[in-house]
Amino acid sequence: MKYSIGTPPFETYGIADTGSDVTWTQCEPCTDCFPQSLPVFDPKHSKSYKTASCDSDACALVGSSAGECSNRNVCQYQLTYGDNSQSVGDVATDTLTIGDSSFKNVVFGCGHQNSVTFSGNVSGIVGLGNSNISIVKQLDKDVGGKFAYCLSSQPDSKSHISFGKDAIVKGTGAVSTPFDINPEQSTFYYLSLESISVGDQSFPLKQSVSSNVGGRRAGIKKTSANGNIIIDSGTTLTMVPSDTFESLKSELTKQIPKTPIDDPQGQFGLCYSTSDKIEVPKIVAHFSGTDLELSPRGSFLEVEEGISCFTIIPGSISIFGNLSEVDYLVGYDLKA
Repeated sequence: MKYSIGTPPFETYGIADTGSDVTWTQCEPCTDCFPQSLPVFDPKHSKSYKTASCDSDACALVGSSAGECSNRNVCQYQLTYGDNSQSVGDVATDTLTIGDSSFKNVVFGCGHQNSVTFSGNVSGIVGLGNSNISIVKQLDKDVGGKFAYCLSSQPDSKSHISFGKDAIVKGTGAVSTPFDINPEQSTFYYLSLESISVGDQSFPLKQSVSSNVGGRRAGIKKTSANGNIIIDSGTTLTMVPSDTFESLKSELTKQIPKTPIDDPQGQFGLCYSTSDKIEVPKIVAHFSGTDLELSPRGSFLEVEEGISCFTIIPGSISIFGNLSEVDYLVGYDLKA
């Protein structure tokens, strides 16, 4: 996601991540940083940059991600992600510019020690989760809890993200499903995925991730369904319980008239040679109140030249990843 930080605006890119909250970018002086092809943000060149003191509201907003107070009384943050990526640095405020709109005093992380598994034109993360430090919540009076993105499956086509009144998904074919929040993990958007079907065969998912998922905020209607899968734009693959995955794999091998081959990366559960075109059967995610047919371009991915693999894998946590979201405009309304 392209955005700018500072005055004058310094343009950079971050991974738009609905599965985390804190927005951070690599900052000079970069004592231990990953290589990035873009210039690194230098806070000395921004007139509006301020570090947050340890007793400030900005420091309190970081919450459980706060690290120790520095000897200069600067609030620190410390983040570790599921793939073991890490970022440590100063909590700060500065002007954030998205598109033509600028927002003053946005709390973010100025990362001085960072190690990540991603690469490319990226300087950090844009946190779009549900807790108060996220960009969506910090800009609430301007964007009203709404954002939407369209992830392209084509490498030569741009993806798009929008906020506020431009982020309303409507029209023919638009469908919706409620999300749940676990009060103990307020970052995550839990959906209720009842089953996944391949062709006319349907395979259920267990309905509840834990007894306390589904505590909804005031003003949002409680549904009978508790969430059992996290929708996460920052995770590539979709993960489901192993019994559900094995059922999907078995059915796919029946419906795809080709012989599976070994996964060269040891990460995927079902792969085929692409020497002949794979005819992907219709795969539908059946959410609470709606059905979503997954894009064939996101369901199988060419992981190496000539080898294509199924992008749903078994996992200990159920996650609806970004490849299952491609080719759709996916909207979030935190106040629906």
